[in-house]
Amino acid sequence: MTRLNLGCNNYKIAGFINIDLDPNVKPDLVADLTKLTDHFSENSVDFIFAGHVLEHLPYQDSLMALKQCKHILRSHSIMLIVVPDYTKCQDVDVNLAEKIILANGDHKTLFNKDRLYRMIKESGFSYAYEVTDLKEVPYILVSNIRDPKPDPWQTAFIAFKTF
Repeated sequence: MTRLNLGCNNYKIAGFINIDLDPNVKPDLVADLTKLTDHFSENSVDFIFAGHVLEHLPYQDSLMALKQCKHILRSHSIMLIVVPDYTKCQDVDVNLAEKIILANGDHKTLFNKDRLYRMIKESGFSYAYEVTDLKEVPYILVSNIRDPKPDPWQTAFIAFKTF
């Protein structure tokens, strides 16, 4: 079974191929997420976890990464995506949250659940739904996830490839 952890940084998951662009974090595979098909053939991956990585890419690169994921996933497989949702920042005006999030240059794309859903659909996934309890997600049951509920400021979606 081939499972990928995209943009792993220092969060490595046992049993997954941990992928990052930065060789200094010592991933299993150093790779650009917009070029996953250079490393994986079509319909060769069983599950993909992308936790807090898409927001670090410009919008078009995030979209390309999703298209690459859809291409390499096997039929009837899923991808779990978790991103910060700037509209869920409690007690902070959305416009101020946007400025704060983009200020340090680390985040290149802002997400909310509508934008993420549109990107998932535009990238060709058959369908997607928002997840509020990660225990519902197959393959992600790993010992180092203590609290399987996404934080209130996050949005999590499962994207399905059915063909």
